[in-house]
Amino acid sequence: MTVEDYQKALKLGQKEYDHCVSKGLYPFLANLDDMTEHVEIEARINLGLVDIPLDLIVGTYQKGRSNAFAKNFMPLLDKNSEFAHKWVRLCESLEEEGLRDPIIAYEFLGRYYVQEGNKRVSCSKFMGAVSVEGTVTRILPKRSDAPEIQMYYEYLDFYEKSKTTYMTFTKPGSYALLMKMVAEDPEKEWTDDERTEFRSAFVGFKKEFYARGGAKLALTLADAFLIYLTIFGYEHAKNSLSADFKKDIAKLWEEFLIYSRSQSNTISLHPIEDPKLHVLNMLNLTKSYKAAWVYARDSKTSGWAYSHELGREYVEDTLGKQCPTEAFFNVNPEQAEETFRQIIADGYNIIFATSPQFLTTCAKVAIDYPDIKILNCSLNTSYRHVRTYYLRTYEAKFIIGAIAGALTKNNKIGYLADYPIYGSAASINAFTMGARMVNPEAEVYLDWSTLKDHDPMEAFAAEGIEIISSRDMHPTSKVSREYGLYRMDGEIPANIAVPIWHWGKLYEEIIRSILNGNWKDEIDDAGMRSLSYWWGMSAEAIEVIHSEKIPNGTRHLIKLLEGAITSGLY
Repeated sequence: MTVEDYQKALKLGQKEYDHCVSKGLYPFLANLDDMTEHVEIEARINLGLVDIPLDLIVGTYQKGRSNAFAKNFMPLLDKNSEFAHKWVRLCESLEEEGLRDPIIAYEFLGRYYVQEGNKRVSCSKFMGAVSVEGTVTRILPKRSDAPEIQMYYEYLDFYEKSKTTYMTFTKPGSYALLMKMVAEDPEKEWTDDERTEFRSAFVGFKKEFYARGGAKLALTLADAFLIYLTIFGYEHAKNSLSADFKKDIAKLWEEFLIYSRSQSNTISLHPIEDPKLHVLNMLNLTKSYKAAWVYARDSKTSGWAYSHELGREYVEDTLGKQCPTEAFFNVNPEQAEETFRQIIADGYNIIFATSPQFLTTCAKVAIDYPDIKILNCSLNTSYRHVRTYYLRTYEAKFIIGAIAGALTKNNKIGYLADYPIYGSAASINAFTMGARMVNPEAEVYLDWSTLKDHDPMEAFAAEGIEIISSRDMHPTSKVSREYGLYRMDGEIPANIAVPIWHWGKLYEEIIRSILNGNWKDEIDDAGMRSLSYWWGMSAEAIEVIHSEKIPNGTRHLIKLLEGAITSGLY
């Protein structure tokens, strides 16, 4: 190491300093004193000797020495200073002998702050090292609702099992998802061999991801690796060579781009009102299309599959000559990839996968077949090659809640749900808001139909509840009136109202957009984003039907709310 090397490091530090100043950012090293000044500390835990990833060392423990370095740990002091001479000698020592003495650092919220060894970190970063050994003390903040604290405790759960420090995510739930993908038993601590195996796969991915330019994207390396594992699986990653990673990353590149954007998903709330009809669209009409519906269960036993199958039959009746359809039932989600690829081989170029369980398979197959239109019935996803769709069911639930609130005699209303999955909470909340809008004294008693050794009907009866909102659909093979909103009048339910999901309306409009050439226009308008269809009453995809025995005033209320929601006034 020479003075010229110090000058190179100095230029890197000055460049980082100027960049931070131009962006209005603090240009020096962060210091832990300032960061923890207003944080309640739960404990200080000695972690012993830890292999610390250099890219996670972001500051100093105390403020005193932070101004000697830019934010990237490169030096800022003059080349003729004593600091510069010590820096050069230290780099020479590290080059010849390696790191003799571990640094001393503190870990807080997954980042590291140096108490002793700032120059060692600076030299190591300049020389291109990946990690440095350090004696680490963890500063543990008290639990709170703050997102960064919650993410940190997720990391601690992951660290307890894996003893891995280099995985940093940006979205909640990522650590648990990673454990589920990687470990046979997510509750079991990793062995040394398992840690080595995981690190090898991660480093192999890292090399090719950064070679492609991944460091410039606004997502962490762990975020990108999790996307990769979601599509290709951990077994594939463990057995992949550089060429395999390179090929797979090229396929996934648009997915990485979407994930790194702050607004990665565009929501379509209703059909295009004025679709473009130009020459290119007319030429598209000459292309042949076939649509396949894929179900995890059978429509004779599953109300969910039955409702979607009604939608497919509606499409067959309206567009069957232009786009023949076919249903594929009882497809095992864990073994679905072969089925999807066979469906494509049989000439189907539009696929509706009717369960969120198929999402990963959809994404993997869609990357290999970019010309096939693949859609998955799910919410809150952001895949570039797979469009998702769902209905705004909470609109109907709000109206049904208003009916329940108007008709209850004792202000007690039962609400029976299956699972607390994404979307269920919105429907529960909307129902309750509707009930309390017309009856502020109304109370909604929530219960779950899937609890083991539990009878929700007995629980409702014990509370004296007569008005009950149950599942919207039931299997066609089951003769029952316990669906929608009903009143328990003796032993026989009296049906009051039920939300109707018109999947056929949504399916018809989507296929029409493909037939007339507007499919690509929709995504072009969205830019480099994913697209989700989320239609409701304004698209005639959701409606409420009710008994004629409902009082006139309540019927007028229903009509008023339907009109207000459909027009967007409410």
